[in-house]
Amino acid sequence: MKQLSYILFIVSLTHYSLGQGSFAPGVGHVGTTAMHKDSSSFVAWVSNCSVKRGYQQINDSTLGKASVGDSMEATGKADGRTVSLGDGGEALIVLSQAIFNGPGVDFAVFENGFSASFLELAFVEVSSNGVEFFRFPSTSQTQVSSQLGSFGAIDPTEINNLAGKYQVNYGTPFDISDLPDTSLLNKYAISHIRIKDVVGNIMEPFSSKDQYGTVINDPWPTPFASSGFDLDAVGLIHVNGINSLSSFEKSPIVLFPNPVTNELRITTSENILAVEFIDVSGKVQRYEGTKIMDVSRLKPGLYIVRVSTKNKVYVQKLVKR
Repeated sequence: MKQLSYILFIVSLTHYSLGQGSFAPGVGHVGTTAMHKDSSSFVAWVSNCSVKRGYQQINDSTLGKASVGDSMEATGKADGRTVSLGDGGEALIVLSQAIFNGPGVDFAVFENGFSASFLELAFVEVSSNGVEFFRFPSTSQTQVSSQLGSFGAIDPTEINNLAGKYQVNYGTPFDISDLPDTSLLNKYAISHIRIKDVVGNIMEPFSSKDQYGTVINDPWPTPFASSGFDLDAVGLIHVNGINSLSSFEKSPIVLFPNPVTNELRITTSENILAVEFIDVSGKVQRYEGTKIMDVSRLKPGLYIVRVSTKNKVYVQKLVKR
């Protein structure tokens, strides 16, 4: 939701003090986790997106659904062009190459907020099978004693693990390790990302809640065609088989033979610290610092092989016969 002719005027009259919460601050402040779209950490950008629109105002269907932008606006590198989800609307991304739980954050979601405090929020969920989705545990410390208006201000230090925490050109990062361990989610083979608009209404039955059951106060109502969370892009950091955005170079790790029955060899010039085999349930079998492994006891099936070296982590698929 961006109505600049009104917002710029109203925000210019707003006196707002940032830095009251427990979490990372906004762009330009020490300790921020905001990721600029030109960060070398990004090795790829999502290439597809499907959108299920929400209403412009969830309690008044006569206004119709959000309609600004289309799903293609959410693909490719962040550029400020967006698709508006509307109240409770959602975007589903099916990844052409799986992402995995690497060191630090694994991907970032971009919105087009034009200031450090005019923020529109969304939940983020992931799946490794396209059926069971798991939501990042989010927290909102924004006051809930009064409704934020259509152009209200949010302190980013009061927000954690919600997309839209940062302004245009800066992504909100997500770390897959923040998700609870479960056999239904393979953290080393994430195939789907789902982004769902936070409905900012603090009154039941329309309110959205964080991991603690606290109502999330978000600018509302936004009865415009550009209602709700405006998805710009999703930048990927740890992608199976891709190590560089500029070259999309293949991993310098070779698994042989593949498929394998008994003995697996890893060909590489790098020093290996550890090798992990992750099955479809997420169970991990770990080997320390070796390039030759007896894998005869592994059950037949598909595995994600995670090879850790001093400076990088590489991920490849392996079939065990």
